[in-house]
Amino acid sequence: MDSKSYIEQCKAHELRIHTSRSKLQYRRDQIVVEIEVAFKNVTRKGGISLAEVESLDAGASEAICKRIRESQRDKHWAEVDLRKHDPYGSGICFLDPIGFRYHLPAYMIDLLTKGYHIIDQSQPDEWMGHEIIIYRLCDTTRDGRESYSLLNATQRTCVARLLAFEVELLTTLYFDNVPDDSFVALKNYWLEHLPQADKLHLESIWPGCFN
Repeated sequence: MDSKSYIEQCKAHELRIHTSRSKLQYRRDQIVVEIEVAFKNVTRKGGISLAEVESLDAGASEAICKRIRESQRDKHWAEVDLRKHDPYGSGICFLDPIGFRYHLPAYMIDLLTKGYHIIDQSQPDEWMGHEIIIYRLCDTTRDGRESYSLLNATQRTCVARLLAFEVELLTTLYFDNVPDDSFVALKNYWLEHLPQADKLHLESIWPGCFN
């Protein structure tokens, strides 16, 4: 594709996003509700908390980590103050599978409700956690798959739908002939958990994308 065609394609998809705001907001809200239901009863009992990530990385003793862990007093992931316990947004990368499953819905909902200013016409939220959670969900290495190991089928569908929503908001699937990471992860790892209706919807936007 020549540069002129590439620019025209990007502009066309940007216009698509701007003219589909109400539908995008509706789909976004659907995913939020599905996440709330799918992760309703998960706990972090026995897992790593965000509050202790930095101490663990510094080699702190178990006694110190236990004291810090107890300082994160939330009883449900919806109560987690992400910006307090993870100001740089990278804590999700250092959690064990229990901690990952517990904190994941908080990160996903924060992204969906505060990270897509293009569909809400709001001011951009500069918290890096929005970029990092997508990066984390694109990790299909052995370590990445280990983090996802406790997610059940319904929870994996929530992740697949989030990545599909991310792909829907792209203005191009390829940049310098390199496919977008979220699209690659969706296609190569999460696709089996994506509802058929969502898959067909993406194919209507990006014809032949899953071939």
